[in-house]
Amino acid sequence: MEKYLILIVAGGVGGWLAQRSGLPGGAIVGSMLASGFTALCFSHAIKLSPTTGMIIQIILGTSLGMTFDRSYLSIMGKALPLAVLSTLILLTVSVTMAYFVHRLGLVDFATALFGFSPGGMSGMSVLAQSEGYQTPIVALFHLVRIFTLFIVVPQLGRWFLSFANKL
Repeated sequence: MEKYLILIVAGGVGGWLAQRSGLPGGAIVGSMLASGFTALCFSHAIKLSPTTGMIIQIILGTSLGMTFDRSYLSIMGKALPLAVLSTLILLTVSVTMAYFVHRLGLVDFATALFGFSPGGMSGMSVLAQSEGYQTPIVALFHLVRIFTLFIVVPQLGRWFLSFANKL
């Protein structure tokens, strides 16, 4: 129990510091890095109980569900086919990347697939853990992807807005 408390405090402090410093995705990235580095100090990996994992999944699902708004219903019909198409394209790329990573002998195919699949780092990592795959590898793939996107997407958005304003 003491190890859990140490990891929670490390994650909380790391998330808070990263958020305050303006790091993209600060809260989740900072807490993951701080608790991850702290976990490396322990001689054995720390596993969550299935009940704790389920509670975390419920909290994540509820926090996402709370963001639903009736105003989205008006665009859902138009956006749904594009979302499905986008998902199919991303899954095709994910399967291809997972295949190459597996063929290189880096990780098993399923772990690589969870790591390259479209989705949030927290959701895909928790899902990979519940399925018994290598959660740290999945989280690392998503961390690199999300951190890169957090840096690149705002720049692209500003660039496109600047370009559109010149027209």
